[in-house]
Amino acid sequence: MLPVITTRLPGLGAITVTESWVGHYEFNTFDHNAIIGPHTEVPNLVMCNGFSGHGSQQAPACGRGVAELITYGEFRTLDLSALSHRRIAENRPLTERAVI
Repeated sequence: MLPVITTRLPGLGAITVTESWVGHYEFNTFDHNAIIGPHTEVPNLVMCNGFSGHGSQQAPACGRGVAELITYGEFRTLDLSALSHRRIAENRPLTERAVI
């Protein structure tokens, strides 16, 4: 991108990038996993968040799970209960064993 920019702003050609970060990285600091389902202390608050860079990959399954939870009061197709807020309230982090 720098060559394109320097054609318009030649002074930027002397600049070097040493470090960069772009975008919002959403995750929970407890165990770095998503939080799906009702909050343990706030009535009628259903969460589906904390996916970091996996949102578009996991969104269809989580959307379906939350829809089932709201409609039927339980997960029916996929059991997403391991990602509930309860694990945070009870200090039980969900540890991934297959991180590559």
